[in-house]
Amino acid sequence: MTDPVFEFVLPQTPRRSLLALGGDLKCRPAVTRGNRLLMLDEIGDLASPERQDALETLMDGQAVEAVVCDKHPDYFSTNLAHRLADEKRVPLVEVQHHRAHVAAVCVEHGLFDELVVGLAFDGTGFGDDGTAWGGEFFTGSVAAGFARRAYFATLPLPGGDAAVRRPWRIALALLIERQTPPEIIQAWLARNRIEVGDLALFEKALANKLAVGRSSALGRWFDAVAALLGIRTVAQFEAQPAIELQQTAEKNFAEISRGLWPYELRPGDPLIIDFPTLPDIAAAPVEQSPSLAVEFHHAIARATAEVAARLAKDIGTDIVIASGGCFLNKLFDRLLVARLAAAGLRCVKPVRLPPGDQALALGQIGLALYHAQAVNGGRGE
Repeated sequence: MTDPVFEFVLPQTPRRSLLALGGDLKCRPAVTRGNRLLMLDEIGDLASPERQDALETLMDGQAVEAVVCDKHPDYFSTNLAHRLADEKRVPLVEVQHHRAHVAAVCVEHGLFDELVVGLAFDGTGFGDDGTAWGGEFFTGSVAAGFARRAYFATLPLPGGDAAVRRPWRIALALLIERQTPPEIIQAWLARNRIEVGDLALFEKALANKLAVGRSSALGRWFDAVAALLGIRTVAQFEAQPAIELQQTAEKNFAEISRGLWPYELRPGDPLIIDFPTLPDIAAAPVEQSPSLAVEFHHAIARATAEVAARLAKDIGTDIVIASGGCFLNKLFDRLLVARLAAAGLRCVKPVRLPPGDQALALGQIGLALYHAQAVNGGRGE
């Protein structure tokens, strides 16, 4: 039975009852009943056949007139949504992952028409351009839709998932892309006891973009910096490098940043946040790693607050939505909220659901309610 705390009221009743499947990680579906939105039982990660079966069993018991899902073409939940829509002969709506993150917080707080700056920071998600997103800034509203206005500079992912498990690959690829002198790279590899094998072959594959994806995810930046500082070069479980980077920073925290980790804002629409001094960071003595872990947290909080303030001024709002798994990092969250408050901005975060993928279905339904022609006669999302 659904816990009443996970029932939400929608501003209108969709013409068709909706079933949203969420995503493949921390999957938690949702359904509409009149103008009520009900979160169903959490299935968990859909990597195992047992949990895939559990999701299918849960779906069998739902009467539905339209299906909503993530846009990722390789998600089990996306493929199941397509199959359900075909079998039931009902419309299918796909919603971009990070817009759903922002919309979920808006729905929880009853913000449907209000203009907001939306931050969606996590480890991955299928972007509009087919690359992995996860460091996204949006402006707009649930009712009007969300436009991507800024993001963190994209990182190379040599070997795809292998780079997530071995974040030293991301750090090394970054150093190569940033034209770091070979002697600094060799010293960094030796200091961190990283065995590349054939470095020349690694560089050639990177230059030729062989099995090298790209990601704007802030979660991947946390991983890369953890490896760059020698804090964690190989991940044994999800988010381990980012967690240990945070723990190192918390143990060595100083309230006032000394500005050791600068950032730059590359103009454009979308604007890009980048960190230009990675070669210098790689060359820093190992005893500076703890303070640099602190500095990186300060840098991303400063950069995020500056960009959010610009975007808020552009659209005339003081509301900043914070969503995505990176906000489980309490140090970053605290630094950012303080900087946003100093800029006169109000940070709105999830309360009843976690900031991660458990809330995706909530945002999927919120956006489908306004932007799916098949659901409510509006424009397509």
